[in-house]
Amino acid sequence: MKRNELLNRIPFQPPEAALIRVIVDTDAKNEADDQFAIMHHLLSPVLDIRGIIAAHFEQKAGYTGTSMERSYQEILKVLRLAEIDDVPAYRGCMMPLSNTEDAPACDGVDFLIQEARRKDSRPLFIAVQGAMTNVAAALNKAPDIADKITVLWNGGGPYPQGRPEFNVMQDPAAARVLLSGNASVWQIPQDVYATMEVSLSEIAWKIAPCGAIGSYLMEQLTQVNSEEFNPHFLLRTGENWTLGDNTTIAVLLENRFRDHWYEAPAPLLTEKLTYQSNPKGKMIRIYTGIDVRMTLEDFFSKMNLVYGAR
Repeated sequence: MKRNELLNRIPFQPPEAALIRVIVDTDAKNEADDQFAIMHHLLSPVLDIRGIIAAHFEQKAGYTGTSMERSYQEILKVLRLAEIDDVPAYRGCMMPLSNTEDAPACDGVDFLIQEARRKDSRPLFIAVQGAMTNVAAALNKAPDIADKITVLWNGGGPYPQGRPEFNVMQDPAAARVLLSGNASVWQIPQDVYATMEVSLSEIAWKIAPCGAIGSYLMEQLTQVNSEEFNPHFLLRTGENWTLGDNTTIAVLLENRFRDHWYEAPAPLLTEKLTYQSNPKGKMIRIYTGIDVRMTLEDFFSKMNLVYGAR
């Protein structure tokens, strides 16, 4: 089924002038929240989803070279369960960058460059929900696309000091490419994305009944929660989950008068993955908050409108 056919179940269409061009870049099989973020992007009529690129999570996977393929297969599974057959998926880079000039070739990087260069009056947003490898490789391979894209970066430690953060840890060199290059950056750091919190009961009540995709989202979330629970990992308490990757759509849905971000020079990323002040850095947008209520209720509502009891 075509994505627009599903979106017709939502009883409104945004004005054409509101449509936003987006590529989703996701380490979809890393844990359990990327699948929710993929679906939220797909079910938002205001987004023109140009494609989805699979990202690796090799630091977590033990540098086996297999994690990107697992993400790619998970994206295909989510699309199949969502009954969407016209949104393309691409394989991204298999491993982190070897250095800040590395530009490995893959279909996802080539697609990102092609889409950035495509003649379109609308800006191109890249919603990055994992390692920055694919975006950094594209910027290294085609520096001319930097002024054509805005990177929605769900990652990085809290300001001002920073700390080692999962998405940065997957590829520090790629994060440095993003911070030092010319592409526009909207950063949602760890202390902000951590607020996108739900309870498992909410998911059981509001998402699980929503067709095959809703059942799967609940099933894989509870499975990962059981398998990966660690009382020393502060994001999880046993009955909660953080849908942190949904922040990349939150910043596109919210109105532009929100006063929960500021601009500052991009910091340097130290060897300890903390921040070092860099007054000469380019200006980036740094979020200090997200409207969690609107974002989550928007997702719950769209899942029920499209896949709920009919």
